[in-house]
Amino acid sequence: MKVACSSGLMCMVFAVILTCGCSGDGKIKTNIVEGTVTYNGQPLVGATVNFHPTDGGNQGYGNTDVQGRYKLQTLLGQADAGTTAGEYVVTISHYDNIPTGRKIQGDDGSMLDETVSKPGIPEAYMDRASTPFKRTVVSGRNTFDFALTSDGQ
Repeated sequence: MKVACSSGLMCMVFAVILTCGCSGDGKIKTNIVEGTVTYNGQPLVGATVNFHPTDGGNQGYGNTDVQGRYKLQTLLGQADAGTTAGEYVVTISHYDNIPTGRKIQGDDGSMLDETVSKPGIPEAYMDRASTPFKRTVVSGRNTFDFALTSDGQ
């Protein structure tokens, strides 16, 4: 790409903006972020882990498997490739579907058990303002484990 710039400094700034943080395939440069989430000492299955940037990074998200393990990805990065380096506030969400004892009609006419969704962990972990978790993602591989307890600390 040829760009005409009136100032050498402007050309350098433009070139940095074009190439900064990107890989050759149009995806952003990410760093592996993975770990395990436990609740009261047991793997937390089906939780959503969100890394919210505090300094202009890219939000990362992932879900825990049956062993409580997660791998982050971003909307702009590749699957399970992590997120960009930076400071993050981490929230973890988990909901339980509780049967109400009533039946409802499904879209296909069948009768289904009605459930209501309720937080399965203290809400402090789900809120960016009250979560106790802050992490710094660095270049390379990052492992962050989270031990949640019923008291929300």
